[in-house]
Amino acid sequence: MLNALKPNKNPHSTRTVQLLILLIMSAVVINGCLFFHLMRQNKESMRKKELNENAMVLVRKILGTIKDAEMGQRGYLLTGRSKYILPYTKALRIISGFQYSLTSLIKAHFDNRSIQTNARLNSLITAKLIELKKTIDLKDQNKNIQVLQLINSDMGENDMNAIRKMCNDMLDVFYVNVRQEDQKVSETLAMTEISISIFSVLVIIVITIMRVKLYNRRRKNIRLFEELALQNSKLITQQQELKGLSIDFSARNAELEHFTHIISHDLRGPLSNMISLIQIMEEDGLADETDPVFKMLKNASLGLFRKLDDLIILLRQRQGGILLKETISLSQLLGEVKISHKMEIERSGTIIEADFIEADELLFVKIYMQSILQNLISNAIKYRDPLRTNCIILKTYQEGDTLRLNITDNGRGIDMEKYGNEMFGLFKTFHTGLDSHGIGLYLVKKQVVEMNGNITVQSETGKGTTFSITVPT
Repeated sequence: MLNALKPNKNPHSTRTVQLLILLIMSAVVINGCLFFHLMRQNKESMRKKELNENAMVLVRKILGTIKDAEMGQRGYLLTGRSKYILPYTKALRIISGFQYSLTSLIKAHFDNRSIQTNARLNSLITAKLIELKKTIDLKDQNKNIQVLQLINSDMGENDMNAIRKMCNDMLDVFYVNVRQEDQKVSETLAMTEISISIFSVLVIIVITIMRVKLYNRRRKNIRLFEELALQNSKLITQQQELKGLSIDFSARNAELEHFTHIISHDLRGPLSNMISLIQIMEEDGLADETDPVFKMLKNASLGLFRKLDDLIILLRQRQGGILLKETISLSQLLGEVKISHKMEIERSGTIIEADFIEADELLFVKIYMQSILQNLISNAIKYRDPLRTNCIILKTYQEGDTLRLNITDNGRGIDMEKYGNEMFGLFKTFHTGLDSHGIGLYLVKKQVVEMNGNITVQSETGKGTTFSITVPT
């Protein structure tokens, strides 16, 4: 009943909670890794976008500078005044820096196609600057006709158109790259939002499930507490019933003790007087011992006296209560039994041999083992074979965590086919013409079983009997 009060742990519910926790942890790890990857990807896209924007700025500066140089050259050619050549001279000072920065940037971060395009642009710029310097030098030398011829050759205009086209192509490429990186950044942000949304939905679902489970568990705990209160009330009722039974048992035990007192005193006393009178009549010669009626009276009185003794022993066994086990020595107990049965052993010429080498000590109730040895040895003496020397052999065997005690005799033996099922029955006897009560083997079996042991018997008529007792050590 106490087990019924314990809450039943549902392995499926526990496993579900564990799976939910594992799911949350997995989602956190996956979402974290994805977020980290997207951030790295976004950072890389922003870096590439910045590189393309820097390249665009440098290309625009180069194109603007070359235009300023050409404007200064034309102003100087038209007016011949030195102040108009200032844009040209300024452009010469700064354009090389712009070219170097653009070339370094493209070589470090762009593909071979961009590197080749930049090299062609540098070649065109160099050719254009040479053309500009040549016209200015001719102007300084007053070779106006040659200047006009050089200008009318359209070589300078073609170079400028080529530079302008190449710069525009490069700007288009860089612009496309910037758009692509912007698209990647947008996609990365969108994926991040989706990931966060999925994770949020998952967390909400798990929290909802956990709340439902907590609610169900709370309801289950309430039911368990209600059942506990009900079971507690039942236990209180049962305790009261047990208390009543205990009182009743005590009353019945008192009645049993009173019954034992009646048998041992009120009945046994008059019967003892009757036996004493029979003995007095025999001693004084007042009765004829050969008289069948007298012999029947004597035998009936003695038999009834022994029956009362056996009943008293049984009653005392049943009301004796709990007996404590102690470590006993079989060799010592056997010695005590030999002393108490010394007269019987000597008169019968019985030889008792003992081999307790494997196991001599065991944990047992001493009076039980003493009773077992007395009953089995006295039976072996009582039912000995008169045609041979009576021999009783006791031997112990240690078998794992059990001890086996064999008590073997060479007496008359027992017909097992006839009496095997009644061997340890109360008031069962197997030989006629002898003083048999049928209680000894019953007590032996009862005492062995109370000690969580077992007893078996092997016997053959005319050869002898072996009792085998096994008990835990």
